[in-house]
Amino acid sequence: MLNDLYQDAWKELNFASSNKEHPFNYFTLATTGKNESIRQRTVILRGVTENKSLLFYTDLRSTKIKQIQTNPKVSGLFYNPKAQLQLIIKGTILIHTHNEEWEEHKEKIDGKAVNNYNTLFPPGKPIKNPLKVERTKKLNFALLEFIPARIEYLKIKEDSNHLRARFRLEDGIWKETFLVP
Repeated sequence: MLNDLYQDAWKELNFASSNKEHPFNYFTLATTGKNESIRQRTVILRGVTENKSLLFYTDLRSTKIKQIQTNPKVSGLFYNPKAQLQLIIKGTILIHTHNEEWEEHKEKIDGKAVNNYNTLFPPGKPIKNPLKVERTKKLNFALLEFIPARIEYLKIKEDSNHLRARFRLEDGIWKETFLVP
């Protein structure tokens, strides 16, 4: 049964990476900032690799990049209210720029999406008019690879017999155990 829950989690993540309507397509990413402060933001799941890494994009100048460079350990929160399924994934981030993976994903950015990575100033910088954001031809694009080391699975059930399990990667093998919900 534990293996079924593990497979279910990855089935949902894979489906979400190619389906904009799936609730897991948007997830909350938490990083650690200065003085160990926690910063959270919503990011979009762009892909799942064969090695079960999660891919998403960001502006290379964003605060999250600085935080990840200092401490690559992160946590992601996924929630599907219809299925009442929550996944908490902990792991590390690799930042890809100017390599084969980066090039492949950069080619997928088109239309309005280019505006997410071409502002003159970095994200979060104060501006006077949000309707007059200055843009450049330079694409400040980074591909982030979230490598899971731990997954907590919680399935909320109507009869209060919730299912909770933990999957932890140890020496390349996923160890699994049920947890008290």
